[in-house]
Amino acid sequence: MNRKVILTILAVLLLASIAVAPASAQSGDFEVVRQAAEAYLSSGKAPTISADDLFANLNDGDTSNDPFIVSVRSAEHYALGHIPGAINIPYKTIAKTENLAQLPKDRQIVVYCYTGHTGQIATTVLNLLDYNAINLKFGIMGWTRDDAVLAQKRFGPDTDQRDYPVQTEPNVPTETYALPALTTGGANDFEIVRLAADNWLNNPATPPIVSAESVFTNLNDGDDSNNPVIVSVRAADHYALGHIAGAINIPWKSIASVENLAKLPADRVIATYCYTGHTGMVAATILGMLGYQAGNIKYGMMGWTKDDAVLAQKRFDPNTQPDYRLETGAPVAAAAPATVPTTGGPLAFSVLLSSLGLIAAGLALRKRAAA
Repeated sequence: MNRKVILTILAVLLLASIAVAPASAQSGDFEVVRQAAEAYLSSGKAPTISADDLFANLNDGDTSNDPFIVSVRSAEHYALGHIPGAINIPYKTIAKTENLAQLPKDRQIVVYCYTGHTGQIATTVLNLLDYNAINLKFGIMGWTRDDAVLAQKRFGPDTDQRDYPVQTEPNVPTETYALPALTTGGANDFEIVRLAADNWLNNPATPPIVSAESVFTNLNDGDDSNNPVIVSVRAADHYALGHIAGAINIPWKSIASVENLAKLPADRVIATYCYTGHTGMVAATILGMLGYQAGNIKYGMMGWTKDDAVLAQKRFDPNTQPDYRLETGAPVAAAAPATVPTTGGPLAFSVLLSSLGLIAAGLALRKRAAA
């Protein structure tokens, strides 16, 4: 093999290794978080699991398939009652290194909160960090009928279900905006995503959840200058059935595409909503981690309208919910700490560089042997 061919092969391999280098080397922290979000959204993972399905799993006689359960409620509310076997990590601390070290990489993690919203935040953060997490739909509210254990107002048709107007005419964005700048100080992809989550979770200026009442009042206060940008993350055909006045439509699984992010201004409040509050919370979490001022409308369209046809999904019914067993007691840590996962980008890069070194060494030995 002549010298020219050898140099060509090495050049091609070097270019290939550069092509798979982590995006953070070229596009900054924003792109690292965005790509982590897209990887999760395109993974096919379901965002939620029902209380019935979780209970069936925990009681099927096979402990080998049991998930690892995390309550992200406060410590005092965890002590009032929690799903058997659950540990406690309050949601605002889910991205702390010491808490991530309690979570297994090789088991599904079921997260739950009060009504499904902050559990969805934690679930989204964990999935962006390469854990296998799923959120308990409706949280502890969907697990027990005990209001004292819930420690929060339960959704009910007379208390949380409004009958605000909806529109059916589509709203098509006509402007595009610059993407936000994001600087976390993270030294690698994992740390960039972790810090983006931790910074957003602990920023008091960006509440992650807003009420339907507050949004309706804002939209009808006679001052359009303070209106939020409203994003329905429901399916396009369900958006067409009825949406909040002025809302644009970006289905939740496509919220992290550059094309869709360019439709959203970084300097205005963004209110997302879905069906019952869960996938809207996925979208708001991703947007918040990317540097947008995003909050999710609590209970989604279920809390906005009484029209089941517009909701297009089963409504939470406190009269038919299950009442499964709970444990009580103070929080305990996981039995054995785990090593936090690492992202694939740097690993792939180092593997290719190692391959280049092995090829070069092999060629050198071959040349020496020929001599």
